[in-house]
Amino acid sequence: TTGWLSSVPYLLAIIGMLGASYFSDKKLKRKIFIWPFLLIGSIAFYGSYLLGTDHFWMSFVLLIIAGGAMYAPYGPFFAVITEVLPKNVSAGAVALINSFGALGSFVGAYFVGYLNGTTGGFGASYIFMAGSLFLSAVITMIAVRESK
Repeated sequence: TTGWLSSVPYLLAIIGMLGASYFSDKKLKRKIFIWPFLLIGSIAFYGSYLLGTDHFWMSFVLLIIAGGAMYAPYGPFFAVITEVLPKNVSAGAVALINSFGALGSFVGAYFVGYLNGTTGGFGASYIFMAGSLFLSAVITMIAVRESK
């Protein structure tokens, strides 16, 4: 049962990733298909934090939304990199960004575990994840320029 429940956010992520990539390519706009998903994920994590453990199914639905929203903008995100940077460095830049993403996955997971262990609950880690996604959305809104 746990395996099936933990797969649901990834199923939503597949749908979101394919949809965001398709419409991003169709409209040739990247930014608008990145930051809203990050903001939705941030709001969903914060909502799950506010609900706490008393409302499992509603909190679980918000975690599904947050999980799907985190992965949905991957396609447009990497398209921004290849469009902004010169062709001769874009492959290396994507590899470097991917490497830092892998490192961030380890450090982020470690820090979430640390917060859970230190505070004795999930609240601080949900706030951390909501804040991280919110900061990512703000940085994307400010830093990414649409190609003309």
